Amino acid sequence: MNSDRLDQLIQGLLDGTLDNASKEEFNIRLMESMEARDRYRRAMAIHSALTRRGTTAVPGAENVVAFPAKASRMRRLATAAAVAILGGASAFYFHHASPRATLATTADVVWGGSIHLAANESLPVGMPLELLRGVAELSYPSGAQVTLEGPCRFQLDKPEALSVLHGRASVHAPPGAQGFRVDTPGGRFVDLGTRFGLAVGSDGASPVILTEVYEGEVRVDAVAGKPRLVRGDARALLRDGGGSQLFASLDAEPVSVPKIVSPSAAAGVNLALGKPVTSPGYCIRPHGSVFPPENLTDGRTDDTGVPGDWSFWLAPNGENGEFTVDLENVQPIARISLQNTANRRIDDRGTASFEAFVSTDNVTFTPVVAGDLPRIDVHAPGPFPFHDFTFAAVTARYVKVVVTDHYRHATRPASDPSHGGGLNEIRIFSE
Repeated sequence: MNSDRLDQLIQGLLDGTLDNASKEEFNIRLMESMEARDRYRRAMAIHSALTRRGTTAVPGAENVVAFPAKASRMRRLATAAAVAILGGASAFYFHHASPRATLATTADVVWGGSIHLAANESLPVGMPLELLRGVAELSYPSGAQVTLEGPCRFQLDKPEALSVLHGRASVHAPPGAQGFRVDTPGGRFVDLGTRFGLAVGSDGASPVILTEVYEGEVRVDAVAGKPRLVRGDARALLRDGGGSQLFASLDAEPVSVPKIVSPSAAAGVNLALGKPVTSPGYCIRPHGSVFPPENLTDGRTDDTGVPGDWSFWLAPNGENGEFTVDLENVQPIARISLQNTANRRIDDRGTASFEAFVSTDNVTFTPVVAGDLPRIDVHAPGPFPFHDFTFAAVTARYVKVVVTDHYRHATRPASDPSHGGGLNEIRIFSE
């Protein structure tokens, strides 16, 4: 990084003398260099202190906004002083910067925007990040570890804190890392030495945060009295009349936050990944419990996701259901692989048997395979199994799966409407 040139750009920004080309150069430098962003933030902090402007908005790396061209003499002096102080202090500042969380491991990761993070790289502080797909593990200086599942929007606020704006996170705070906190749109969770999971979503109008404690204890600062949750507690945090309340169930369904596991690699190229899916209907319930068919090809497995963005498809109440995957072009296929659902751990839905059909025009369909799927064992550790069904190779663009029988809750009466077909993921292969 050319520090002299960066200082010139910072001074030009504060003086209001940057032309459009210089602004673009400044933006590129800030986006590409963490050191440049740190230097810029420090210059702005010094500038604000010297001018005593207080509430003046700080321009960000994404959209540099110049000050008026006619800067006061005091502002020009403060700008020059800020850059000069920065130049003299930068070596000490960068050498003694606070340790930050690093990206420890990743699996099948895709990042949003222009960010590209590598293993063992320090994460930027105060910058919103987006994990589009996969699993990423963050390691903090205290020993705390956070595992994130995409899609997830998050931000590092301080050396021992994290904001999760949307998505799933699993937190482990070993001895010495107590007090690690996670902020959400609904409020703050403080780890008192434990393992717990969070799912941050929305019911369409307000945030819905689900949390489950796997070990130890968590304090919920978002709720009056700051209640504590212990191992086995699973709660939903909802806004209720302006405040926040904890509930053990949503729409009569118990809360659960499955642990995050790394995605397993499929053998061969999954032709269905990310492809459009249609269905005559799907289950819709309150508090963001929406289960549309596009979840079937999103690459997310094991009944995960968050309110408003679950990973699996459920048929309407009481129906077996069906769906059609559009591969978007005609190609040979010879195998489908299905992962069943148990509607999280509620265990009142799932596919018991099915028939699969193929078509080149989405009008005339030919049967290719039929089969049974075992019920998900909600008490078994690890990821849900996939089950392969092979057939003689055919050329097709559309693959229709018709559920012919479904599972229902083992103890609910036959009159209970909460049952139906469902499936977590479909993979389609050419061989």
